[in-house]
Amino acid sequence: MRGSVIRSVFVIILLSFPRAAFAHHPVVETGFGRRGPIRTIAAQTLEKGKWAASFQMEHFDFDSFSDEELVSFSLEVKDAHSADSITQAFMVGSYGITDDLTVSLKLPYVWFDNIREAHADEPGEVHVHGDSDGIGDLSLFGQYRFFSRSGYEAALLFGSEFPTGRTNKKDIDNVRFDAEFQPGSGSFDPFFGMAGQKSIGSFGLYASLLYMVVTEGDQDTDLGDTFSYNAALSYSPCQGPLAWDLILELNGEYKQRQETAGIKDPNSGGNVIL
Repeated sequence: MRGSVIRSVFVIILLSFPRAAFAHHPVVETGFGRRGPIRTIAAQTLEKGKWAASFQMEHFDFDSFSDEELVSFSLEVKDAHSADSITQAFMVGSYGITDDLTVSLKLPYVWFDNIREAHADEPGEVHVHGDSDGIGDLSLFGQYRFFSRSGYEAALLFGSEFPTGRTNKKDIDNVRFDAEFQPGSGSFDPFFGMAGQKSIGSFGLYASLLYMVVTEGDQDTDLGDTFSYNAALSYSPCQGPLAWDLILELNGEYKQRQETAGIKDPNSGGNVIL
């Protein structure tokens, strides 16, 4: 199509997470372009007047707690929750304002599967809440490429998540889910970072850093600032009209502890490297 670039991407990422509580909402990484990584953000921008679209899906499979383990936590005067998995599907649309400035919109849909909790004030009981799903928060993403020479490119990243996602989802007993299990956060969360890349023939090297400042949102809850650090290597064996890449990535994410009404959750946050 003259004057446009269509990138159709269908990616399913199956990940197994440890038992540490890690309330996860969609990340803001927006891979686009003719080639490049999946989660790592490329420094390459779209040409002026061109646009790109992609669809991705991720599945996070947790090593969830059993009912017996949740009961034992409550008997130790600890609050604990567990979910079997989180699935995220999101659409990304990007447009080249200039050759060096691209803006993107990202809209996710989120599923939390089999949410269960045990509370210290109700020892010996496990509350089964069921599933939570809905539209997540919309992200507006800007990318300004300030350097491009001899195969090297570098770009500034900036933008924000907006509180457009659903925050009133209720469980099987018609009780509202806690904020960490809502598809939306209810908060305005700006982010900033940098991306760099180097092209060597059919190979591409990529790295990106992104920090999100999470503010207080739904139910007086601050889900915790997030720092994402990523690196990737791609290889393009086919450069025809229908191109495809082989991609190897290292993805890391550090998340601060969740805070509700000024009280931090000691069983939240942490660092994950994939």
